[in-house]
Amino acid sequence: MPSCANSWQSMGGYGSGRRGGGPTVQSAFRVEIDALRRDGLIRPGVRGGCVIRFSGPYRDLDVECETHIGDPWNDWVRLKYEMTDYWTGEPLAIDDKIFLATSRPPFGGLRWWFVCPHLNRRVRKLYLPLGGRHFWSRGAYELAYASQRETKYDRALRRARKLRLRLGGDPADDEYPDKPPRMRWATYHGLMDKLVAAEGTFGALYERARAAWLHVSSQAPSAWAGSRMPVSM
Repeated sequence: MPSCANSWQSMGGYGSGRRGGGPTVQSAFRVEIDALRRDGLIRPGVRGGCVIRFSGPYRDLDVECETHIGDPWNDWVRLKYEMTDYWTGEPLAIDDKIFLATSRPPFGGLRWWFVCPHLNRRVRKLYLPLGGRHFWSRGAYELAYASQRETKYDRALRRARKLRLRLGGDPADDEYPDKPPRMRWATYHGLMDKLVAAEGTFGALYERARAAWLHVSSQAPSAWAGSRMPVSM
């Protein structure tokens, strides 16, 4: 079978993210119906197939994908793969048939959907997080977005890095970037104001956390000493 455009790399794993917790959307393998449609596998009268190759920090996975489009009441995508159960180490052979649904947008055309096998709801994407066995919807696995687990410091730092890249600078550089060629001065000054504000935010948060840590550290010796007071000589 040919490879699909769905092939991709996962950037994280179970509980990835600074705040921990369950798996996130970004760390899960996913199949997108729009990608299958772009590959020509989702259109009336088509029976086709491909191999979707996934690569992540903890595992790789090859999924055989077969599509059957032709019967309005029996259109489906079949996903077959072999994996090792995350919790038990048991080898598994998965063979799932996922039914499809359609809708007609107001502007015309035909829009295709997966029907989540677990929730029986129309969705555009299916996910397989670390610890899961089947491709289900985000709601079925209760997947969160990584940004939802970020602290204020994390968000400010991420915003500053994105602004530096947009200004053509290095996110790790201490110097503010010069105006890129062809960028309007008004745009440059607007982005610089946002960059200074973002860096001021995470700078203030860092200093606040550092002061709190120094305060706790200064109290540590007396806490270790219990109720004993130092003896003056």
